[in-house]
Amino acid sequence: MKTVTRNKRNYLSEDLIVNTWEDVASYYDELQTRAIEDKDGLLKWMADRSETDAVVDEEYRWRYIRQTCDTEDEAHAKVYENFIEHIMPKWMTVTNELNKKLAASAFINELDQERFFVYLRNLQSQLKLFREENISLSQQIQLLSQEYGSIIGAMTIEHEGNEYTLPQAGVFLQNQDRALRKTIYEKISSRRFQDREKLNNLFSELLKIRHQMALNAGFENFRDYMFAEMGRFDYDVKSCEQFHEAIKSEVIPLVKKIHQKRKQQLGVENLFSYDLEVDAENLPALKPFSTQEELIEKSVKCLDEVDSFFAECISIMNNMNYLDLNSRKGKAPGGYNMTLPEIGVPFIFMNAAGTHRDLETMVHEAGHAVHSFLMRTLPYNFDQEISSEIAELASMSMELMTFDGLDAFYNEADKKRAIESHLEGIITMLPWIALIDKFQHWIYTNPNHTNEERENKWEELHKELSSDVIDYSPYADFRKTMWHKQLHIFEVPFYYIEYGIAQLGAIAVWRNYKQNKHKAVEDYKNALKLGYTKSIPEMYKAAGIEFNFTAAYVKELMEFLNKEIGQ
Repeated sequence: MKTVTRNKRNYLSEDLIVNTWEDVASYYDELQTRAIEDKDGLLKWMADRSETDAVVDEEYRWRYIRQTCDTEDEAHAKVYENFIEHIMPKWMTVTNELNKKLAASAFINELDQERFFVYLRNLQSQLKLFREENISLSQQIQLLSQEYGSIIGAMTIEHEGNEYTLPQAGVFLQNQDRALRKTIYEKISSRRFQDREKLNNLFSELLKIRHQMALNAGFENFRDYMFAEMGRFDYDVKSCEQFHEAIKSEVIPLVKKIHQKRKQQLGVENLFSYDLEVDAENLPALKPFSTQEELIEKSVKCLDEVDSFFAECISIMNNMNYLDLNSRKGKAPGGYNMTLPEIGVPFIFMNAAGTHRDLETMVHEAGHAVHSFLMRTLPYNFDQEISSEIAELASMSMELMTFDGLDAFYNEADKKRAIESHLEGIITMLPWIALIDKFQHWIYTNPNHTNEERENKWEELHKELSSDVIDYSPYADFRKTMWHKQLHIFEVPFYYIEYGIAQLGAIAVWRNYKQNKHKAVEDYKNALKLGYTKSIPEMYKAAGIEFNFTAAYVKELMEFLNKEIGQ
């Protein structure tokens, strides 16, 4: 049974476990006071700091993982909150002090400027952004974000005497019985709406704190602050607006076409939200797996069809119990791949209920996992602090490349259905991504709005960036709060357009894959091995694609997808 272990430590004690800040304080004190005599001494100092940061970061991540796996376990919540309250502030302060020490080093210009360009660029930005008074605000945000997970994770509905989590209930929306779909959709929406005020107030509190952080750092608004915080050096606000417009002009007409076709196939007078997930030809919902074990086994086979290394990564994680895939009550919503920086092996968290969408999530997170494994040999912890535009390119490209391996889950007819559904899903998802991003731009550049103004703005933007073929009129109230289900808005603001940017990149990777599989896979792996040691445009170039989201490029990629769908 193959597993991996962490590398031998060179600086920290081998048996060190981070329970309190005092466990690592002496190491950070030594790093702060150490005399650096030459370039080699600086490189050694950077390596020792990297090792220390990796150990602390991994402890934080394990605490986060455990409390998301069971939000009802008070002990896990307490341990996580303890880190946020007692370790995080001191870690953030010392991080800033060490950044200042590095920036002031007499030998920093002797470093390989090309090798460390991205890191040093980010370093200077972080130094400019750091404010002592924002540490406590950051703590508050993290604890409030945890509250969102608890609220959503506790949501269940009852149907015919059984209790279902919302992901489990969502399976019914694929059922051929339209009356059942309507019932379940209304129950899910009503349950979300029940916590409307609670979620609105939670977000308003988050908004207030985030705006104050921006003001503290000398920014007019939180959007501009976050563009700096997220290291968006390679594109700006105008680029995002260009993306919004490209999606509006080149993608929404295709979405309308897909919805019109679905409306005709279903033979319905009006197309409602509960008609979007059922098979358009009223065939039974795709059922790729039943259990977590089956999902893992088949995923390994699927990945192996693309590249044996990809399959090996998931097998190792399974052997190490680094997979928690099933949906259950009390589990936080969503899915993620979380790299554990010292051991270099990631953890995959999901809420699978046996749907094809769950399979898509699995191969998506597998793409992130493979990325983590490919970066294991990079020498510094900061090399693995990749931009989201690269991270999501890894995952979304994997979704498309694994079409080759869907035989592990389906017969030929169902495989064809799955691929067509996935490609149509890409087209219909892009406007939602643009909508979430545009909504966030408005939210944070208009921070003094009321809950009512926010709901009205959401409705306005939703009409602008969604298909008018869908009839929302019976569910006007539900429509106003649809954004509540998007955890990124609450937990990771502005982290969403990356999915759109990376999706365009992934389509281009897949186009290359269909032309020359071996070269496309090697380009993909070579790009991911770089971690974050190059700019985003350079990384995309290494993957054999363009970093481009102009209307002309979006149109070109959509035409390719249309051809693959056979429209």
